[in-house]
Amino acid sequence: MNLANIALLGVDVGYSLRRPTTGLAWSDREKFGSAKTHTNWDRRRQHIPVVAGFSMIVIDGPLAPLGSPDMLERNCERLFTRGAFQKRCKPGYSHIRGNGQDLRRAAAGTAQQLLHLAHPMADNRTIYPGLAIVEAFPNAFLGVLLDDQHYLTAKAPKRKKFDWLYDRAKAAGMFDQVMIAINWHNPDLLHAIAVERDHEKRAAYICLLTAACAASGKSEVVGDEQGGWFWLPPVELWAAWACDALAQNRAVLGVDAMIGCGRSCTPVRRRVLACCRFHRH
Repeated sequence: MNLANIALLGVDVGYSLRRPTTGLAWSDREKFGSAKTHTNWDRRRQHIPVVAGFSMIVIDGPLAPLGSPDMLERNCERLFTRGAFQKRCKPGYSHIRGNGQDLRRAAAGTAQQLLHLAHPMADNRTIYPGLAIVEAFPNAFLGVLLDDQHYLTAKAPKRKKFDWLYDRAKAAGMFDQVMIAINWHNPDLLHAIAVERDHEKRAAYICLLTAACAASGKSEVVGDEQGGWFWLPPVELWAAWACDALAQNRAVLGVDAMIGCGRSCTPVRRRVLACCRFHRH
C-alpha cells in the first residue's frame, strides 16, 4: 500500500473528563497534523480531517475482544511485563481495577467513536472484524528499537518513561529508520515528529507511525484472539535484547501468541544502517 496515497489516524486515548488528555495525529497523503483535545466526540472530531475514511486507525489503549470480562488478563500484556521488558518498556495491566480498567473502557469508547471512519481490512488480528482499527503500545514500539547501551548508561526519570524513550529513539535516528523500512518519504512529517515536545501529541505520532507500519504490511504483531494484539515496528529494526526477551517470555509463560507472520525475530539493523541514507533536519 502506497502510504503517500492514503489517510491514517493515530489516537492517544486519555480518559480525563476535565483536562485535554487525548492526542491526535493524522496524515492524508502529503498533509498531516496533530492536536491535543478532550475525550468527547464533539471536541475530537473538530481536529480530525474530513476524509472518506482512514486506511488504518491506531489507538493507544487496551483493545480487549468485544464482550470480554473486565478481569480478562491479556497475553500481549503478560509477554511484555517480565524479564528485560519489566524495567524498559512494560505496559500496565488493563485488567486491574482502577486505572487499568478505566483505560480499557476509554479505549473501547474511543474505538466506538471511530468505527464509521475505518476502512475495511482483510487482516484478522483486530477485535473489530473487517475494520482497520488496531492497538498501539508506544512504549514498546520505542523500547524495542533501542539497543542495550541506552538502558545500561542512563535511567528514565520516574513517570517520564515514554518521553525518555522518545528522546532516545529520536537521538538514535530510529524515526528515520522506521520510515525508511516502510518506504514512507515525508521529511516534513519526520521533522514534526522530531521537534514535538507535548506528551500527548508525541504519543499520537507514535500511533501514527504504528498505523503506517500496519498499513504497509510490515508490523510485527504480538497477541492472540483471546486478548487482542499489539502492533509494533518491523522486526528487522528490533534490538537483539528485545527479540531474546520476547522469546524467553513466551517459553516461561507457555504462551503460544501469534508473532508477526511466522518470521523469526532476527534483527538486521546493521545491514539497514549500512545501505540506507537517513533524512536529517
